[in-house]
Amino acid sequence: MANSIPEAAGDNLDADISKLRRAIDEIDEKIMDLVNRRLSLAQLIGRIKKQSGMGVTDRQREKEIINRLLHKNHGLLGNEGLQRIFAAIIAEGRRIQKRNER
Repeated sequence: MANSIPEAAGDNLDADISKLRRAIDEIDEKIMDLVNRRLSLAQLIGRIKKQSGMGVTDRQREKEIINRLLHKNHGLLGNEGLQRIFAAIIAEGRRIQKRNER
């Protein structure tokens, strides 16, 4: 009685979960590709900053990015989660730019 789902229905649920997980995997790969594209652009910006004698860190720009995204965020992702995710992405961009300084 603990498992009231019929055996056949359980098979369909497993198939549904597998299908949903494949969709998540595809999205994850797209996210990874987009983050890598973003980091390539950050790398180019880092080269320009180096040539111009500018420092890597631009806290004002970082705040603008986060604030713009918070304003546009209307999905399931909470604001704290959004901030953590983009803080990590921005930090990785900064790391790549600093690597270019050498």
